[in-house]
Amino acid sequence: MESKQALIVFIHGAGVGGWMWDKQVDHFSQSFDCFVPTYTFSKDQLVNEWADLFLTELQERMQKDQHVILIGFSMGSQIALEMCARKPDWFHLVMFNSGYIEPRRFLRKMVVPLMLLFNILPKSRAFSQKQAKELYIPDEHFEAYFAGAKNVTNAELQLIMNENLSYDLPDGLDRYKGKFLITIGEKEEKLLANSVQKIQQAVSQSELRSIPNVKHGFPLAKPDEFNTILEEWINK
Repeated sequence: MESKQALIVFIHGAGVGGWMWDKQVDHFSQSFDCFVPTYTFSKDQLVNEWADLFLTELQERMQKDQHVILIGFSMGSQIALEMCARKPDWFHLVMFNSGYIEPRRFLRKMVVPLMLLFNILPKSRAFSQKQAKELYIPDEHFEAYFAGAKNVTNAELQLIMNENLSYDLPDGLDRYKGKFLITIGEKEEKLLANSVQKIQQAVSQSELRSIPNVKHGFPLAKPDEFNTILEEWINK
């Protein structure tokens, strides 16, 4: 394929912004057109609504017969999956990073109400600094991360958690026939491990890679390795 004619779409996770892909964009923009849409959750704009909006924006940007590579991280992976299920013929490659696909009604009922208490913690700079290290947030992006954490309302956090713990495989995903790569950090929670196994079974042509010594945040934790894997996979 002619890499200069290809478009890469990077969709960030909840709690971070498009800046999480800076090192990927710096690397791939030399040969690819890079598109980094951003989102925030509200009662009127959840995974399905953002998937529809991004498809509309993508349709305006993509050229005829252009190869499109779709990459999502965490909740961004859920949005990417919805986009893929709706328009499977638009995408040549899909990379699904650490997305959760395991509806847990009991866990949702138990956890979501507690978000009102837990949302106090991110308002503390000291707590957010500790959390940023856990999520591999680079120092140069801490202020952006902290500003976002401070501004998340209780209602928004409850929406995010409810959506995340409700999400399941979308209808139409079986129509996708392109390449599909799944990545997960070796040290991620078991629920995420179950999710990636579920999607691997659902997408017959998918490949699963576990990244050693990484928790939740592979693109930020090891950007060079992430870029290398993606580049090799694109050229596969």
